[in-house]
Amino acid sequence: MSRARTPVKDTYSTHDVAKICCVTPTTVIRWIEDGLIPAFKTVGGHRRVRREDLERVCAERGIPFTTQTGNEVGRILVVDDEPVVLDLVRDVVKDLPHPFEIEVARDAFDAGRLVAVFRPQLIFLDLMMPGVDGFEVCTRLKRDATTTHTEVVAITGYYTEANTERILAAGAAGCLRKPLDVSAVRTRVLDSFNLRDEPEKPAAKNTVPRVLIVTQNADFRARVKDELANGDPVEVLTAQTGADSLLVSQAAPPKYVIVSLNIPDIEKSAAISKLASSAAKPTIIAVHDQPTSEMRDAVRSAGGRMCLPTAAVTGSVRDLLGI
Repeated sequence: MSRARTPVKDTYSTHDVAKICCVTPTTVIRWIEDGLIPAFKTVGGHRRVRREDLERVCAERGIPFTTQTGNEVGRILVVDDEPVVLDLVRDVVKDLPHPFEIEVARDAFDAGRLVAVFRPQLIFLDLMMPGVDGFEVCTRLKRDATTTHTEVVAITGYYTEANTERILAAGAAGCLRKPLDVSAVRTRVLDSFNLRDEPEKPAAKNTVPRVLIVTQNADFRARVKDELANGDPVEVLTAQTGADSLLVSQAAPPKYVIVSLNIPDIEKSAAISKLASSAAKPTIIAVHDQPTSEMRDAVRSAGGRMCLPTAAVTGSVRDLLGI
């Protein structure tokens, strides 16, 4: 009795090729556009690569041709010794329409080990962390045949035109300044993995989205309100305590909530859980000056979407909320 064999694929999508070659789909598209990999388009306009062409290209470049099975996750490596950077990237990619694995390297040894073992497709690389010369790391990655097509995005607190030009010349795809902007990180990951952002469901006709800001920080409240004032109309409500936020939300259910964890009674009143379980089911973003892993886990367990550093929210409010 013969044993059934798994069918062999004759053609591969750009995402399939990216998984096999351990690069991002955007890199594969660039290869195709540059003529490095032959491809054709389906009637629907999707790029496809024939198996024999992919096998030949992999052999020429020394890439092991090992087909992937199942729904593979994207792999992102963050080379940085600041926990807040890792937490921010984790929070951003957690909300994207694709599963990801994230690893962090806090020194040169970890970076080298994880590049070899984890085989990241996208690397966020701090240029000047202790013991790591980001410019040299990027140069070595691009010189190595096994990592030359791994996408590198530099991050730095010393953002200058000279540093930017230098790291781009070393082969980086871009350079982001610290503190990291949430929308910039989100856009970079979406572009690198050729993903489409999931659009917000359109609001009911003749309705204006309602945003509740829960904070005792007058400066933060004013900056968020100023951002929301620019663009499509938004109704802004405010509260200064957890108890007040529940009263306000009962009277005028919000679609979005930005809540500060610095407010003393937020945890005691379980305000986030109550807001999340209300009939309006609002999108809740928590903020704190220095959020910990415990805070982030508690916010998610309570039904919040994410917990971010306060400084990372201002300047990106509309992008975060999707309005």
